Amino acid sequence: MSQATVRSAQLSVGTATPALVAWGNSGGSRVYVHQDGNSNHAIYFGGSAVTAATGFLIHKGEHIDIYLPEGAGLYAIASTTGTIYVMQTGGI
Repeated sequence: MSQATVRSAQLSVGTATPALVAWGNSGGSRVYVHQDGNSNHAIYFGGSAVTAATGFLIHKGEHIDIYLPEGAGLYAIASTTGTIYVMQTGGI
C-alpha cells in the first residue's frame, strides 16, 4: 500500500509571474483550491504559462477540485495580488 500525504497552504498569487500551486505526486494528486469570499480579485489556473486570457477562472468565494497526474504542475495568476487556500492529497 502506498503512503498518502496531505499538504495544506495559503499561497499569495500575483499578477506578473504564475505561481506554482501544486505538483502531481507519485501516482497523482487531488488538489482542492478555494478563493477567499472576502477578496476582490479573479484567479486564473492553468499550466506554467497561464495568463488571464488563457486560464480557468474562479471568482471570490469559489473553489475547484482538480486531479493532477504525476509530474504535472498547476499554476495560478491573479487580476490583483491575493491569497488562495490549497489542500493536496495523494502520492508518496
